[in-house]
Amino acid sequence: MKVKLWIKIFLSILILSLSALTVSTAYIINQNHITSINREQERSLGELELIRISLSNSLDFSGSSTDTLTVIMDRYGEYYSNRGISLGLYTGGEYVYNNISSLDPDTYKALLSVKEKEKIAQIIRSDSQDYILISDLIADNAVLLYARDISEIYESRSNSIRLYCILLILLTGFLGVFSYLYAKWITRPLNALHRGAMDISSGNYDIYLSEKDKEFRDVAGAFNQMAKAVKDRTQELEERAKELQVFIDDLSHEMNTPLTSIQGYSQFLLNANASEEQKRTAAQYIHSESRRIKDMYSKLMVLSFAREHNIERKMYRCEELVEEVRKTFHHQMLEQNINFTKEISADYLKVDKTLFHMLLSNLVKNSLQAMETGGSIHISIYSQHGLSKIMVKDTGMGIPADKLEQVTRPFYRIDKSRSRQTGGAGLGLSICSKIVALHEGNMEIHSVQGEGTSITITLPD
Repeated sequence: MKVKLWIKIFLSILILSLSALTVSTAYIINQNHITSINREQERSLGELELIRISLSNSLDFSGSSTDTLTVIMDRYGEYYSNRGISLGLYTGGEYVYNNISSLDPDTYKALLSVKEKEKIAQIIRSDSQDYILISDLIADNAVLLYARDISEIYESRSNSIRLYCILLILLTGFLGVFSYLYAKWITRPLNALHRGAMDISSGNYDIYLSEKDKEFRDVAGAFNQMAKAVKDRTQELEERAKELQVFIDDLSHEMNTPLTSIQGYSQFLLNANASEEQKRTAAQYIHSESRRIKDMYSKLMVLSFAREHNIERKMYRCEELVEEVRKTFHHQMLEQNINFTKEISADYLKVDKTLFHMLLSNLVKNSLQAMETGGSIHISIYSQHGLSKIMVKDTGMGIPADKLEQVTRPFYRIDKSRSRQTGGAGLGLSICSKIVALHEGNMEIHSVQGEGTSITITLPD
């Protein structure tokens, strides 16, 4: 059975408090009792000494007869019995006098073996009464016995114990209430944490713990930060899951379209009695769609590479990097009558050459796809505030303002029919953003529909 924390604290406080109180009270009662016994013993020894001196001055124990000793002791016994003291005289192997009638002589027989210049004290209990007995050798073979009732001392101790037991019952109730309230109060923050944790586990991430209590402020603050982090992370994972699902759906659609075309044209070649011209046309379509699938595969591999690998950046001449891209699209730009210009004021860029070539190529290709015939593409590279800037600007159709935030998503296309005609799969800008991220830079897109688009990339030197 699992015991709750507040119950453990409650029982611990109660048991420890009562144990400490019991031990300390028992110690005090015992010390007081010992002090009282010692005080009574000192008093009895003093009185015995006075009696011994008085008897030594009144009697000659060696020359006095037994009757004389009895008469004298009887007087002393009568006098001291009024003071609660009993006396006895043992000489010649017998008791000459003994008014310690409340005790059996056998119980204090050991006291008769007292030696010269010493005293023997003993406490004896009989019939619920307690006595202190002291023996003293006052002459040859003459032992004086002294007895006093000290039951009040033991009764006082018993009364103290009974009183403590009564107080213990009352204190148990008081300490029980106090311990219960304290345990509940001290575990209140933990209960709040537990409730908060249960809410989070059930999917409620909007939980907030009060930070008013000074003792609980740091813990509550840390818990609230954790809850916010869990909420943000959960939302991020949900968004990524949605994006992944959209990506899979788009990929399935994009792969299905060329595969369907390939399947249709290949079936046509196998079954139809087609002319050479029709066969050539079908083969061109199959080749075109195959290249489209291969291009899509290559771009997807770049996206996968961007997630799994780090890049190695080196210094390359800016002029060389731009010229390679210009040569790649030279014939296409001539066909579309596109004017290509460049303005390079920086000498070098620290980049991964292969990825950077793919970055510029995708941006230039997007610009070409945004213009049917006529227009211009301008590339500029310069340094600003210790950063490298690369800008690709075109005079194409532009991007609607409400689409700017979505154009870097995989497979997203503004005009799907036009992208299909130009062979685009909507991966270009997504790849560009990943390449820029690998270079620890950022990419800004500015566009006015009908006027053109300007994409600026900022990279650390």
